[in-house]
Amino acid sequence: KMAAPGKQYGLIFPKKVQQKGLVKHAAFMDDSDEESSIGESLQKEAAKKQAMKQTKLEIQRALAEDSTVYEYDTIYEDIQQKKAESQASSLAGKAEKKQPKYIQNILQAAELRKKEQERRMEKKIQKERESEGDAFQDKEAFVTA
Repeated sequence: KMAAPGKQYGLIFPKKVQQKGLVKHAAFMDDSDEESSIGESLQKEAAKKQAMKQTKLEIQRALAEDSTVYEYDTIYEDIQQKKAESQASSLAGKAEKKQPKYIQNILQAAELRKKEQERRMEKKIQKERESEGDAFQDKEAFVTA
């Protein structure tokens, strides 16, 4: 049988670990770096100042073109107010125009059923009178509800 890959049998010696180079602390490093870092920091500061000047110029140009260019909140509130007013007016218009679709038909059908019911009752009463015949002919007739 063959050994599984990655498995070792027998005496296994530990591998030698290479020592990492010692890292020097910044306090003990060369002073020549300090001079170059000062130059770099001066260049960074100059670049920042240049960017700030450029930004100020762009802001002034934008304000010269349109004085309301940075008034986001007031413009946004105006837009929202107009939107709310248009929605309110459209809802008011819909409420006035809105009529029940089928209520008229339902009321007409109910009225028709009521009339038919009255006719049935009249026919029923008429049949009862005919079936009684002349039994109550000499009596007075009273109508009660």
